[in-house]
Amino acid sequence: MLFGVGSGLWASDQPHAGASAREIVAFYADDSAWIVAGASLSLLSIALFIFFASGVRAILREHDEDDLLAMTAFGGALVLVMAGLGAETINMVGALRAEDGSLSLQLGRSLFEISYVLGYNGAGVGIGTLILATAAVALRARALMPRWLALLLLVAGLAFITPLVRFLLGPAVLLLAVVSAHLLRPSRPAPQRT
Repeated sequence: MLFGVGSGLWASDQPHAGASAREIVAFYADDSAWIVAGASLSLLSIALFIFFASGVRAILREHDEDDLLAMTAFGGALVLVMAGLGAETINMVGALRAEDGSLSLQLGRSLFEISYVLGYNGAGVGIGTLILATAAVALRARALMPRWLALLLLVAGLAFITPLVRFLLGPAVLLLAVVSAHLLRPSRPAPQRT
């Protein structure tokens, strides 16, 4: 939610992929204060997401026979975090350079495109891995969430690691909220390890 608020401060003005370098530099210059404020909120949300990911790992570990899928989910979360850190800090550099008038057309385009790829493709691989591992544990344990939701997660996880991720980031927030609610609700006890 905090990440969405931070991104919402400037995302509506973000140029589309393939925008001209002049449009990109104008975006960084016109929205620099909003980009810095939004990136700061997003960076805070990333720190909080690490706690969430650690909790997901612990819940998955309780419900699976080994730690492989729980660690895979946590690894996916860390990839997502690193992509977010990269995208947000790179955007912040663009805004700060535009603010002091030192953002060239070439640098502006480079910063924008790197941030764009990290924010979509890099984050997509991370969230896709997190979701796929969570779905696999849910299907094996049958205690985390309804089977239909686990199957939906499998499809979504596969979609996130493809170029379709550009169209899925909005629905991803809703999907993660639903999954989080299912993970946090009281469920059947975890299977006893022998």
